[in-house]
Amino acid sequence: MQMTTDARAWLDATVRRILARHPLGDAERVGITYELMSHLHAAGEARSTAAGRGEVTREDLEAALAEAGGEDGLAAAFIQPLAKPVERVLFGRRLGAFAIDALLLGIVLSFVHGMLVFLLQPLMGGMGAASHQVAVWWQLMPWGYHDPELSFALQAVIAGASALTVLGYFTWFEAHDGRTPGKRALELRVMRVDRRPVTYRESFIRNLVKVVVPLLFVDTLLMLVAFGDDRQRGSDKLAETVVVRA
Repeated sequence: MQMTTDARAWLDATVRRILARHPLGDAERVGITYELMSHLHAAGEARSTAAGRGEVTREDLEAALAEAGGEDGLAAAFIQPLAKPVERVLFGRRLGAFAIDALLLGIVLSFVHGMLVFLLQPLMGGMGAASHQVAVWWQLMPWGYHDPELSFALQAVIAGASALTVLGYFTWFEAHDGRTPGKRALELRVMRVDRRPVTYRESFIRNLVKVVVPLLFVDTLLMLVAFGDDRQRGSDKLAETVVVRA
């Protein structure tokens, strides 16, 4: 029996939210996704048939989920027997994941920088170069484009676009799936300390320090010195997030 568009969207979002709370391998995740969707769809179909309807609605699926004990009850029945113990990650694998993400960002930023220079240099190139003191401080934003031939105004535009690109990259990937391409490659995932999926707000907070890499270095040092037992950077503490093996 077919589902309504609203029911399908609700089912996809609900199953993704349930799975995000549990560290699973990719193979287990695929299998459990099918099991959860099949269970809820079958239970919703039974309710729809009993009511004499030809489609499964969102209300049918919500009732089926409540009957199964809610998200926690469904997870206990289908996921927890196969879930791995939560293993917080301290430094090594996170550094490797960041290196992969930095490489991908370098490719994207090269395109962004090139396009901005091509489009804006004819308009902003003659507005004056940055002073030596400003240029020194400018190096604290290594994602920016440092060219002494460019004007200060154009450097500022490029730095701002770079910061938005970097922050958007980490925030979107982690809020969407709990992991960036680098974290996916090294089997890591970001989640809240209560094991729920991270939201855009929490992902934004924990990734703000990545805009200025020296701050990320200080934040990582803080984790190693002060928060090693919790495996959290200072920004993770603020966002109430943690990186785990998944």
